[in-house]
Amino acid sequence: MSTPPHHDGRWAGAAIAAATVTAAAAVSLLVPSAPAYDPWAWLVWGREVAALELDTVDGPAWKPLPVAVTALLSVAGAAAPGLWLVVARAGAIAAVLLAARLAWRLAGGSRVAAAAAGAGVALSAGWAWHGAVGNSEGLFLALVLGAALAATDDRHGRALALGVLAALIRPEAWPFLGAYGLWLWVRRPALRGWAVAGAIALAVLWFVPEWLGSGDALRSSARARVPNPGAPATAARPLLASLERAAAIPLPPLLAAALVPLAAAGARGARIRWRAPVAPAAAVPAAAGLAWIALVALMAEVGYSGEPRYHVPGAALIAVSGGVGLARLARARAGTALAVTAVAVFAAARVDGMASELRRAADEAALFGSLDEAVGRAGGRAAVLACGRPVTGPLRGPALAWALHVPKRRVAFEAAAGGVVFRSRIRTTASVQPPVPDGMPVIARSARWEVRAPCAADRVRHP
Repeated sequence: MSTPPHHDGRWAGAAIAAATVTAAAAVSLLVPSAPAYDPWAWLVWGREVAALELDTVDGPAWKPLPVAVTALLSVAGAAAPGLWLVVARAGAIAAVLLAARLAWRLAGGSRVAAAAAGAGVALSAGWAWHGAVGNSEGLFLALVLGAALAATDDRHGRALALGVLAALIRPEAWPFLGAYGLWLWVRRPALRGWAVAGAIALAVLWFVPEWLGSGDALRSSARARVPNPGAPATAARPLLASLERAAAIPLPPLLAAALVPLAAAGARGARIRWRAPVAPAAAVPAAAGLAWIALVALMAEVGYSGEPRYHVPGAALIAVSGGVGLARLARARAGTALAVTAVAVFAAARVDGMASELRRAADEAALFGSLDEAVGRAGGRAAVLACGRPVTGPLRGPALAWALHVPKRRVAFEAAAGGVVFRSRIRTTASVQPPVPDGMPVIARSARWEVRAPCAADRVRHP
């Protein structure tokens, strides 16, 4: 049976869009680029998975989907970090476009809704940073929004598959996917087998690799309860601290405008006459986003970090409903000018913040971009490892593990470990870390690294 012409057109359009997004992400590598802490760890683990020697004893929480992707990319060798950045940035770009598409559809074809939702996601606090350094927020949101669009098209099998992939990035998605699975169980019996298969896949891919790699299937959960300094979990009231951070992420006009579809849905549920022509489904992204933020905050209260980046997907979902609400408000007399002005005022401030995030990402790229040079000038991998356990400062361990082709746990953070010490400033304004004893000789330097070692004075390079 031949494929209907409209399906051919849809698939061709999707392929062109995917190619364009990927090309844009690839072009972004023309500026200095490097992964952040978590992506470096995923790259290390992906290489180990490909070699059947996974070691997750040390490092961040396990993330099945990013590690699966980096395992495939590991065949590219030294190019794998750049390729991962292409994947992560393509996900971030796609999420902006999918948010605009979903808002456009929920608002009945409103360009105002689409533009506002897309801008709301792109200008969410931290969005540029996470995309630039290869964090998973963009890819996660793209999968969630893709699932939402598939569900609105009554393509629930596709929506389920995308939801399972999203749940392989963030465990907070599990209760939402579980609720959707129960709905499918009742309303779409034909998908029951797939729902069960998805649940089994989640359990296997989250817990079995951790058990094989560290001997503790719940290591990631324990690691996630070790917050970074200043995280909401360290505050007197973690829940309130986490909610306060979350409130600063979305654009305020879109946060306020999201109340329109929420109020319309509430009025409809209470059978109150509501004149605003807002589809009930327009409230779903905001409701899901608020529930997501509440879940992250509750998790902070019980010991998980509750950091702002965990709230970013929830804030982005609120922006989708906010775009729909803004489009409705813009239909009122003088509403368009007021709506555009309100968004523009806050967007201008966020653009400045985005520039700051990109400068920070460029600074980090300069740091990690000169690490391979530092290793080479110190004599290369074999010479460094011959001196003992290598040492570096906090937040730099996975990058050094990648550069030296060793498990993350082989990298120490105190010079007392006795090996070659790779010292740097994590930011240009920070102090040089880690500290070293007086008299330890410098054996190499690169643009951002100083290398010292007590046992390698005979291999001194000329800085």
